[in-house]
Amino acid sequence: MTVPLRIAHVANEAFGLDTANGVQHMVYCLAQAQADTDTSVAVFTRDDHAVHFFGGGREATSRRLQATPLGSVNSLRQRLLSRYFEKDVADDVAAWQPDIVHFHSVHVPQNVALAAHLSRTGIPYCVTVHGALFPAALRRRRVKKSIFKLLFERRYLNEARFIQALSPQEAEVIRRYGVARPVVVVPNGLPPGANLPAERPDALYAERPWLRGRLVFMFIGRLEHWQKGLDLLLEAFAQAELREATLVLVGPDCRGSRRVLTALAKRLGISSDVVFMESAFGQDRANLFAAANVFVHPSRWEGLSLSVLAAAATGKACLITREADPLGELERARAAIVVEANVSSIAEGLRRAAALRHDDLRAMGARARSVVEDNFSWPSIAGTLVEAYRRALTKAG
Repeated sequence: MTVPLRIAHVANEAFGLDTANGVQHMVYCLAQAQADTDTSVAVFTRDDHAVHFFGGGREATSRRLQATPLGSVNSLRQRLLSRYFEKDVADDVAAWQPDIVHFHSVHVPQNVALAAHLSRTGIPYCVTVHGALFPAALRRRRVKKSIFKLLFERRYLNEARFIQALSPQEAEVIRRYGVARPVVVVPNGLPPGANLPAERPDALYAERPWLRGRLVFMFIGRLEHWQKGLDLLLEAFAQAELREATLVLVGPDCRGSRRVLTALAKRLGISSDVVFMESAFGQDRANLFAAANVFVHPSRWEGLSLSVLAAAATGKACLITREADPLGELERARAAIVVEANVSSIAEGLRRAAALRHDDLRAMGARARSVVEDNFSWPSIAGTLVEAYRRALTKAG
């Protein structure tokens, strides 16, 4: 009889479904799905230092655990990391006695410090990179990331039992980074409730009547102009010169990007055709999807975008960069207009989308919905990862 595993996830930021952070959204969905595979799952959240227990596919009441003493800190590496070491999180994890700890994202000193502590205490861990090692991602703060890699991060990854890549392309990137540990390719899944039907499909027009009758290109996600390619999108939109078209950008400001994008739209002379809206989740997001003609996601890099999966699940025609379709499933199924991450290619994609008839867009969206429903099931993904944990623990034993 298979003994149930105890799986601990460590979340870095705001945790749950009502967040535009795809990584934390993924952690929540994965924890729910794994709790249905006869495992015990706990998520240790860094923002509030709480512990969230999952069982029967739902989140239980969070509570604190009893702290345990911290061991001595001896090596130079430990001393350098000590400023990032969070004793309360480490104590909670140790008290729960997991079989394996699953970290999410790289370039997080707190994760590296906690992982080093786990290695000393004999608790195994694995890491999901979430797209952060792609060349375009590494160009931002290149010097700091290079130093961090040499001092800490490569060892952090090479002491993991395995690394999860979200696509074969990401697996290759991880190898090129110098990781020698096993790499398991497991994609993200379709967010629960992503295909929620709209109750007020005219909600966008009720708030902004002047948009009615216009061609609406919509982005929903973090307003992060560099990674999400929103600067490319604005320049492409200006270059495309589409009549009666509007860009609607929905999501929270990230690193001052809204200010950058507002200034760029003004410089390009398209301010009157660019609408910014605050984050929307659940029914509000479903209402916005219903009002969009085309969903756009022009990322320079991605692990596997939950926003793209959510848009496809609603049957929405998508215009995405190749980086936002890392498994190539939507392109193979003719379920999206796939472009390169540059201004001219995105502009041509916008023109192509604008030239399609309503029935063509609806057929494309139907194909997209079929792709994500067939290929991105969280129960299947959770089961695959649980088996990866078991293999890693068995080999180590």
